[in-house]
Amino acid sequence: MLLYFEYEEKRRKADVLWPKNDGNIVVHLSDKDLAKEFPTDLYFEIEQGNKVVYTAEDASNMRLLELQNIISRKLQELVRRH
Repeated sequence: MLLYFEYEEKRRKADVLWPKNDGNIVVHLSDKDLAKEFPTDLYFEIEQGNKVVYTAEDASNMRLLELQNIISRKLQELVRRH
């Protein structure tokens, strides 16, 4: 599934692989600019109560944390709808 989101005033996209069981949601950054700067695969989990969470890839990288927050919110919207 493609996920579109706004980051740094640009529309970006990523591929989302949903887990079949209790695995992680894998978000593959398909935006070329983001893939140069950040890890191409980001991992998210769905906790009890359908809350989407992530582990910070690099807690000192504020831009990456912002990106993970934005993607997490978009994934949370999708989880709430289903």
